[in-house]
Amino acid sequence: MRILDDIRLEYDVGEIIRFCHLDRISNKIGDVEEIIEEGYSFIDPKAIYRISKIELKDDRLILEKEKVLTSKLLAEKFKCTPEAAVYVITIGPNLEKRVAELGVHDLYRAFIIDNVGTYALRQTFDLIKKDYKPNCPERISKFSPGSTTHWNIEQQKVIFDFLGIEKVRRAIGVELNNYYVMIPRKSVSGVMGDTTTQFHECQICSRNCEYRKTPFTG
Repeated sequence: MRILDDIRLEYDVGEIIRFCHLDRISNKIGDVEEIIEEGYSFIDPKAIYRISKIELKDDRLILEKEKVLTSKLLAEKFKCTPEAAVYVITIGPNLEKRVAELGVHDLYRAFIIDNVGTYALRQTFDLIKKDYKPNCPERISKFSPGSTTHWNIEQQKVIFDFLGIEKVRRAIGVELNNYYVMIPRKSVSGVMGDTTTQFHECQICSRNCEYRKTPFTG
């Protein structure tokens, strides 16, 4: 089990503006850099992951502790992979609380800070990916329950059971509610592994998404 609870994030204002498409509303939001800086002041990134040997059987990916992840997509992509890392990451609850406060009277500022949180969550994953496989992070593929129709969101429960529900709560402050939604909201769970050729879930997701990493390929 690996716990990262002292993560330092560095950021480039220009990159965040491009990632969040803030150039479209920059004439309405005043000092973007100051708002981004405020957003990062509310971010407390943490991560927990555990490496497991895996076995494949039909459309099931079998982890240690006899935990089973059911997805044809996972079974296909991990068919030549001997292990995988199961993870939960978060940026903490403070940013979403600030966004809720601002939403009452300053929607533009709330929008920017919320997007900063999304960007920081992606940064946090990139850091744990390098921590897991420092020599080949570019070959790591990740999959999250509920992010596409190919993996049911109810599988969040398997991930939390594998890592330990109380362990996750104590280590990084993330809980799973009865609807399989994580609290804090700016949290992500999933499984990642060295699939030789990197795969992005964007490739099989047709939604019009401003955070798309790769084109939809069907």
